[in-house]
Amino acid sequence: MITVSTRPEPGSRVRLEIEVPADEVSRHFETAYRHLAERTRVPGFRPGKAPRNVIDRYVGRDAVLAEAVEHLVGEGYDAAIDQTDLIPIDQPEVEIDTASLRDGDTARFAAVVAVRPTVSVGAYTDYPFKLEVPPVGDEDVEVVLSELRDQQATLRPVDDRGAEKGDLVAVSFRGTIDGEPFDGGTADRLPLVLGEERMIPGWEDQLVGTRIDESREFDLTFPADYRVETLSGREAHFNVTLLDLRERILPALDDAFAASVTDGQTLDQLRAEIREALGRRAEAEARHQFGDRIIEFATANATVELPEVMIANEVEIMRDELRARLAEQRIGIDKYLELARQTPAELMAELREPASRRVKTLLVLSAIAEREGIDATDAEVDAEVEAQFARYPGEPRLREYLASRRGRSYLRMTLRNRKLVDSLIGRAAPPAATEDAAAEDAATEPRAE
Repeated sequence: MITVSTRPEPGSRVRLEIEVPADEVSRHFETAYRHLAERTRVPGFRPGKAPRNVIDRYVGRDAVLAEAVEHLVGEGYDAAIDQTDLIPIDQPEVEIDTASLRDGDTARFAAVVAVRPTVSVGAYTDYPFKLEVPPVGDEDVEVVLSELRDQQATLRPVDDRGAEKGDLVAVSFRGTIDGEPFDGGTADRLPLVLGEERMIPGWEDQLVGTRIDESREFDLTFPADYRVETLSGREAHFNVTLLDLRERILPALDDAFAASVTDGQTLDQLRAEIREALGRRAEAEARHQFGDRIIEFATANATVELPEVMIANEVEIMRDELRARLAEQRIGIDKYLELARQTPAELMAELREPASRRVKTLLVLSAIAEREGIDATDAEVDAEVEAQFARYPGEPRLREYLASRRGRSYLRMTLRNRKLVDSLIGRAAPPAATEDAAAEDAATEPRAE
């Protein structure tokens, strides 16, 4: 078994002095010879069967030594970390005298590694705020009912009046600026619901009152903040023809409508179900916001010196997350940078501030979790690794990182922090369902007369 001693160094770094016993050194040399024999074609010997003296002659003693050192240092460092309570945040800087390394002798080497810094935790429980769940009003229920009616609406062709707000229309149009057409300014048949403001402000208003096959011409100015810079603030002339006009017929708001969108409920029952669902959603959103405020409160009251390596790693992670999100939209990172008019270096610089905030939050919450005795299990970390692999299948660098000791440590910290926040929320504001259950238990508990 290896032995290890530690000594703190400036900048949240620790020096590990590691001693590997002679039998372990011999095992690593045996592994080195076996691997080299399997990779080296030696005349007269099958792969992996050449003896040591032949391997020495064919590949050289230095190659054997380098292979042995790689295995010895890798396993020795991992075993040393397992014997300590250190949480490395970067790869170690290894110091080893290979010239004195001998098969069958005790080996000694040092590893200097950056570790998670010490956090000075401040107040994190006496919040100057509380959980606030907004009540569900009648108007909220009616909004949902209105949306359900919209989904069940039917369309009726109209030829006896002009277009009104809420009608579904189809139009052809041609737009010009200074007499010249522009990109996106022409359509042969575009469907629109008048009033939804899909077009630039005022465009759809010009069509109110228009009948089928009627054309209208008008001038409008593009907004100053329009997404296409070449059009922003420019005045354009439009010629629009109404091709089709349909009125949306909403179903009556009665028991028959309720039964059609649910499993035979009455309108009163549907309203009650909607109110309950809105209440659950309101509480879930309020608890989420409450958790965010707890995190901000705890982080603001703590002090910690952020290691540069953690910030750099977080920037890399955030960039990979951005790349994965863009891939879901079939946009490459190069195209994104072109549209954003950014260089890769400018993107990394932009991500630095949010990465620093995320690092501080992770460190502070981890320190509080240790104080609270909250941790994540190996099974939970394994499940999260698989979930991340599934979420970002096309990111080999991210997969390699999450499969490493450092990546697993990061995930464990994230999961532990999630548990901590849930615990702090529950401590300050038990879920309504829990309170209701407790009240029900109290009401049914036998009483001494």
